[in-house]
Amino acid sequence: MPYNFDALLRYHVIDECLQNNRYGCTLDFLAEKCTEALIEKGGNPGRSTVSKRTIQYDISEMRGSSLGYKAPIMVRDGKYFYSDKDFRISNATITRTDIHNISAALKMLKTYRGTVFFRNLESLVERLEQKIITSRTARQVQAVLAFEHIPESTGVEWIIPLLDAILKKQVVSITYQPFGAKKHKKFPFHPCLLKEYRNRWYLLGMNNRHKCIQTLALDRIKDFEMLPDFEYDSRQLPDHDTYFKHTIGVSISYGSKPQEIVLKFNESKLPYIKTQSLHESQEIIAETLTSITIRLLLIQNYELESLIMSFADEVEVLQPPSLRKAILRRLRKAAIMSRRNALKSESQTKPGC
Repeated sequence: MPYNFDALLRYHVIDECLQNNRYGCTLDFLAEKCTEALIEKGGNPGRSTVSKRTIQYDISEMRGSSLGYKAPIMVRDGKYFYSDKDFRISNATITRTDIHNISAALKMLKTYRGTVFFRNLESLVERLEQKIITSRTARQVQAVLAFEHIPESTGVEWIIPLLDAILKKQVVSITYQPFGAKKHKKFPFHPCLLKEYRNRWYLLGMNNRHKCIQTLALDRIKDFEMLPDFEYDSRQLPDHDTYFKHTIGVSISYGSKPQEIVLKFNESKLPYIKTQSLHESQEIIAETLTSITIRLLLIQNYELESLIMSFADEVEVLQPPSLRKAILRRLRKAAIMSRRNALKSESQTKPGC
């Protein structure tokens, strides 16, 4: 049963495609149409690409009885079609479970109210609320769900025009000023992916001047403009699906390779690490009553170090030596800073002579 709005949208896109294509649709065609619909409705471009496997699962769900559709979807020569030309999933009855799921999805969407992507969805959400949330069941569901509010960060005004440049495969001129830099830099850039991390947005692409892959923070972009005379070079751009696969966050230094990270957590963190992985590559390699040791395949970067530091004295870095040294260096620096602040505080509280 779907627990997100994206799945419901995909079902309706597949339904519309099968209605309008009498000779059937391939998985690639359906995946492309679903991806376009998700992005058009304000989806995250970095997360909205629909795979053929997802479409196969959606078709299986639509054929089954759990959704109430029981769609007569057939396949011949790799093309999917309705055996009943008059079938529409809109004719299917919305079940009580459907109402639960839609209500939960609407409540989640409303946490994005005021953000750039929600602006195009606001009228749709209001219409759905008018039709769905009028029932007592739906109101009860929303009353017992609470999602974290998503604040809008600086730089989001660039998302829509940059998204347009990516979709049209256009080179842009970026005026960029990193934090701490006194002057800005201006350079041609081949954008290929917008990525969100911890409520900040980043742009992945190739710096045309240095011919290197870079990730730019949108809140540090001062200006940009289209460069129609530049040829967009997609051959030099990274694979969207794999570039950040072995990364916590967005920082990837040139030439960095994934390496085996081994972390040992004490008993206070044992149940949390077991029930929520730090990364999809996480593997438990040892477990006792007092500790748990995990292995991850990750690129060492600032975000990984910050994540480890957030566990303070509840974790020990076993491998690699370079990461262990980096964490020890940061711990020593934090200890020195704390001692200085403590001494300064003591001197300020002593009575004057």
